[in-house]
Amino acid sequence: MKPKCVVALALPDDIIERLATRYEVAAWNGSDAMSQQRLSDALAGAEGLLCALSTPVSATIIDQATELKVISTISVGVDHIAMPAATRRGIPVGHTPGVLVDSTADLAVALMLASTRRIAEADQWVRESQWNQGWQSDLLLGTDISQATVGLVGLGPIGEAVARRLRGFGCKLVGWNRTPRVIEDVEPMALDQVFEQADVVSLHTALTEETRHIASRGRLALMRTGATLINTGRGLLVDEHALIDELGSGRLRAGLDVFREEPLPPHHPFLAMRNVVLLPHVGSATLSTRSAMLQRALENLNAGMSDLPLAWCANPEVYHREP
Repeated sequence: MKPKCVVALALPDDIIERLATRYEVAAWNGSDAMSQQRLSDALAGAEGLLCALSTPVSATIIDQATELKVISTISVGVDHIAMPAATRRGIPVGHTPGVLVDSTADLAVALMLASTRRIAEADQWVRESQWNQGWQSDLLLGTDISQATVGLVGLGPIGEAVARRLRGFGCKLVGWNRTPRVIEDVEPMALDQVFEQADVVSLHTALTEETRHIASRGRLALMRTGATLINTGRGLLVDEHALIDELGSGRLRAGLDVFREEPLPPHHPFLAMRNVVLLPHVGSATLSTRSAMLQRALENLNAGMSDLPLAWCANPEVYHREP
């Protein structure tokens, strides 16, 4: 009898067929996220779970899944998984670090350019047939990245990759990291100073209790009038209510790939604002990156189902537990 695994997101048929040669697969193929009740029911008797950010895995679900041996997520972040519960149960959680650094860094820079040069506004201007004159000296004026100070909040692999890209623009780079880290051409600063001095603040730190709302109301208020906030990390890094107030006043601009609630609900205030560029969480959305993430997630799943150590484990302490 094949061991059972749950696939909690829609995947191509060939991936499911490949898994089915080894496991009894309970696969979700809905266009929306798998509900918590469906996930809990599906995990009865399952040894493995393959999931993504769209599927929260709560402590209750983990504790109810008494046969579960491995959780493998197609993401770097694991904040959608109750990690203390998984670790307490001795369940390794696989993730996919390393492969999305360049794609996410590219997108962060793209959001900087789109926001500061008002590209989305300009595109909408043309589509709405408002471009009814020739060249105009004061039309949709933006700001130059080359003349800007860019603040990087988080100097891990993605923050460092963004810094490498921005060197070519000639801008001044400042940054903060939770632990001291030296990055070429990035001047280290206190966190409040980064928000206060930068024309563009870009968030690249992991979401933890310490970094939740790191872009707080107070720090957003420190930002210069006309400055831009970029977030390609996690939605909860930002106090969204405070950002809505700042954007609504016209004082700041933003480029956002992630949000507190995903997808954005209808009639969300962001949707009516022209000084924010909105993307549907596509930081890693290139064919090569998503393929590499899926491959790592499958390798983690297969290893855990075979009682082998995971190559990319978010809680390696499970392998050093007392018997």
